[in-house]
Amino acid sequence: MKKFAVLLVAAAFAVSPAAAATKPKKDKQTAEAEQLTKDHDNTRRALRDSLPLLLPSWSLPIFFGMHIDEKLKEGDKK
Repeated sequence: MKKFAVLLVAAAFAVSPAAAATKPKKDKQTAEAEQLTKDHDNTRRALRDSLPLLLPSWSLPIFFGMHIDEKLKEGDKK
């Protein structure tokens, strides 16, 4: 009986890394949707960051001052 228990424990240790290594595979639609979301986020970030380059010079103080209140509130919290 002890040999059977030792054999069972050894088998459990042998199988556990293989069971832990298996990941649930994503289907094709989920992977494609995640890739599209990532691409859209990158495009939106690039457009947002390049906006000051396209704005006329007189509008830059307005653009950079739009969220100054939120930045000041974050500084007060720290």
